[in-house]
Amino acid sequence: MPSGEYFTSYEERMGLIRWRIERVALVLGLPIPLIAPFVLTGELVSVFTLVFIFGIAVLGLHVMLSYAGEIVLAQGAFMAIGAYTASRVVNEAGLGLLPAMLIAGLMTASVATAFGLPAGRVKGFYVAISTLALQFIAVQFFFRRGEFEVIHGGTQQSMPGEIGLVGDALTIGSANEEYFFALVMLAVFALLTMNLSRTGIARMFRALHENDLSAQVLGINRFRNKLLAYAIGGFMVGVAGALYTIYIGFITPEFFSIDITLLHYMMLLLGGMGRVWGVILGVTTVELLNHYILQTLIDIFPEGTALEPMFFGIIIIVVLIVEPKGLMAALGQLKEYLRKWPYAY
Repeated sequence: MPSGEYFTSYEERMGLIRWRIERVALVLGLPIPLIAPFVLTGELVSVFTLVFIFGIAVLGLHVMLSYAGEIVLAQGAFMAIGAYTASRVVNEAGLGLLPAMLIAGLMTASVATAFGLPAGRVKGFYVAISTLALQFIAVQFFFRRGEFEVIHGGTQQSMPGEIGLVGDALTIGSANEEYFFALVMLAVFALLTMNLSRTGIARMFRALHENDLSAQVLGINRFRNKLLAYAIGGFMVGVAGALYTIYIGFITPEFFSIDITLLHYMMLLLGGMGRVWGVILGVTTVELLNHYILQTLIDIFPEGTALEPMFFGIIIIVVLIVEPKGLMAALGQLKEYLRKWPYAY
């Protein structure tokens, strides 16, 4: 008689939740983020809200880098475009948060696609330079210049304390409301990214990532699919920029420097490239490390808070030395060990 878990159809094999342990983990883990705001301190609620927002942005980077293999160095610029666009839509048009997020995502996707055009002629680090140019053009020049105020609406902008989802309906203003809204948005984009990975689009992205010449021989349009990856990833990062504007309430170009690009790369690499859960794990780990290291220094050595980046960097280096493929790979090895224990085969 057959025993254990096995698949009897392709639908089961391609399902998002395939194993019994995954169903159990989902049932046990789903209530945790729903009750967390009611048991955590306000400071931690704010940290997790930022985790959800950055999670969406890193998911966009995940599509461009992990799926399509495009090195993009303009995360800060993409978020700035989304943030300033959302600010104008909310403050001047009064359309509400959801339309602002949609327009911000579409605007960012358009700019990302335009700066992805060099992908038709070059690849690798040469494409990265074109996106790095966008970072400097947007953040260091465009959003700082008063003569472009008619386009971006002003170098410094603030958001209202309460914002309706559509117009003035269903306002969001408290920390818990922002938390739950960001959580829902992260869940939506995580599910979309997971489903994207099972489509023909993602398979074409991966084929181009592995060997673009072989993919073109098989009939895959390299230029069109590269631009599509920029559009999808840029849309997600633009939406994250719009949410970031709501989170901080006040925006200036300094919030979107090259540092935010490097931070998102660190989150993606630490969690593990190629998997959505790796993105979420990496973002959560980095933000919690940042918070607790700084809090520990404040409690023990208040004059040494400037040392926080050093301790944080040391921890990241140690983790990547122990497991270069990220935390998801380490968890996979642990799961395999527990599955075989106490036997070695």
